[in-house]
Amino acid sequence: MARKIDGSKVISFDATQYEGIKKYLGELYSKTRAKVVLFADMAGQIIGERGDTAEMNTTVLSALAAGDFAATAEIAKLVGEGDRFKLHLHEGERKNVYLTNVGEQFFMIIIFEANVALGMVRVYTKKAVESLMNIVFYNKVKKRPVCYT
Repeated sequence: MARKIDGSKVISFDATQYEGIKKYLGELYSKTRAKVVLFADMAGQIIGERGDTAEMNTTVLSALAAGDFAATAEIAKLVGEGDRFKLHLHEGERKNVYLTNVGEQFFMIIIFEANVALGMVRVYTKKAVESLMNIVFYNKVKKRPVCYT
């Protein structure tokens, strides 16, 4: 298995998978009235994004979210919750940040206005996670799991 210089795995998607990822990120973005939706691997490498990211350093945001997952994984172990918590919510005065894992290798960041119903974000995010799991962990064209080269 090939690895990057930093030791992380190289992840590749075929065109069908990538189009599927973009489709479900777009649907989640629309249905939740999110400002930003990001999809990244646990190393913080952005795979896809939707929304107004012009004024936001999404590379740093994604890296910080990956660190957040790593830190809370340790908290989960300490409190007997297993490997990790499924979601994280950072509630602000004007905006909220919702983080959720997509399997063990990926996560999503959803940024939305504080006046948007959290329940709606949770429901649509859960559906998007299920759809993304089907896309990223099973390559329908080649009848095999996603390629880690």
